[in-house]
Formats: sequence, C-alpha cells, structure tokens
Amino acid sequence: MYIMYVDESGDPGKYTGNNSPHYILSGLIVSMQEWKDSLQRLKTYRDTIQAAFGLSTRIEIHSSELIRINKLTAYAAIRKSDRIIILKTFIKELPSIFPTGKIINICLNKEKLSQYDEFQELAWKRLIQRYDTFLKKDNSKGIIVGDDSNEPLLRNLIRKMRIYNPVTSNFGSYYNPVINNIIEDIFHRSSTHSYFIQAVDAIVHSLYRKEFPKGSLKKFGLQYLFNDLDYMLVKEASSKDPQGIVRQ
Repeated sequence: MYIMYVDESGDPGKYTGNNSPHYILSGLIVSMQEWKDSLQRLKTYRDTIQAAFGLSTRIEIHSSELIRINKLTAYAAIRKSDRIIILKTFIKELPSIFPTGKIINICLNKEKLSQYDEFQELAWKRLIQRYDTFLKKDNSKGIIVGDDSNEPLLRNLIRKMRIYNPVTSNFGSYYNPVINNIIEDIFHRSSTHSYFIQAVDAIVHSLYRKEFPKGSLKKFGLQYLFNDLDYMLVKEASSKDPQGIVRQ
C-alpha cells in the first residue's frame, strides 16, 4: 500500500497577467513499509538543520518563504544565503530520505492552454489518473494526502472518476479507465504539521524554478535543483516528456 502526498504551486485561475502563469502539482509516493523509516530520516535531517542554522524542528520548511519571507517571521533570524542552503540541501537529500519514493508531476503552462478557464480540477484529474495507473501496475492500493485545498471539488472529482472517467485513446476513441485502486476521499493536512507535505512542497517548488526561472535567482542555481530528483520521477506518466512531466 502507498500514500501519495501532494502539494501545488500557482493559482488555479486563467492567466490574466496579474496572477501566476502556471499551475503545478507534484505527488510524492511513499510505500507504507517505508513510511516510518522515512519519517525518522526526515526528523534526522531537521535535527541537522536546527544544529547548523538554528531553525527549530517545529517551524515548517516552506520553500517560497525560504527565498522571500512573507509570513514565517522565524526565518528572519537566518541569512538569505543560509535559507537557500536549507532549501537546496533538503531537495538533494530527498532521494536518500525516500530511497524507494516516486514522484508524479503535472505542470500546466496556462498561456499554452488558453482553452481552459480553471486548472485545479484538470491538474488533479491528470494526477489521480496516473497515480491509479501506478497502483494498478503494482497491484496495490493507495490513499492521497494533500495540503489544504479545495476539499469539496476534489472530493467530488475522485468520486466521479470512480464511476465515469473518459480518456481519449491513441486511436481517437474513448475508453473508461475508472479509478479503483485509490481508497477513500482525499485527506487534507496542513503543511505546518506534516514533514511529508513539506517535502513535496520542496519538490513542486523545484519544478516551478526549473520551468519558470527568475534572473535574480539564477546565481543560486535553483533552476537546476529538480534534476537532483530525476531517478525518483515516474517517467511513464508522460511519454511526451523526458522526465515524465504531464503538460496538458
């Protein structure tokens, strides 16, 4: 059995020039057999960060806040260069923390998908479908744990996909691969209280930095961090992308 932890980057609305040009979902898949050991490795990493930089293990690692403080005032006591080190080392350590972990990524560039007015349901549908396919191939069951999000929309979506889930085949026709390996509705956890959600927050942020690099941050090499996760990626999620990133 597996747990997939999910976090997002960007807002779900149509791009207007005043909001994010992207909507990204990343799902970190963790085997139940590895869960306890992974948690212990996360705790060990946090103890190391506390000793090196004074960041309490009770304060969440929030990737965007590490780069630019908005709400987490506890970060103010740490120099920006050190906060970036925390983010970079966290991402580099994830393959060791989750040695059997897998990652599915959905990255929607709104400007290239102007036919859509809303992207949250679209992205989650793509993610749920590919997670269910992963579970089917492993003959396993799984649950989904997401950060605080649109709970009613996601509850209705996964219930609908268990009954009606039309997908276009390679031959232009439709088939109905209903979702039957994901147990229960999607559970929601605040990132403040979950090291696992904080881990997937770092993953989704590294993908955002890769896809939408900012000149002022290129000197820190943040645009290359996602490549450290390469061997964890479920590349079968999209045959059209070398890293399996679903883009439409």
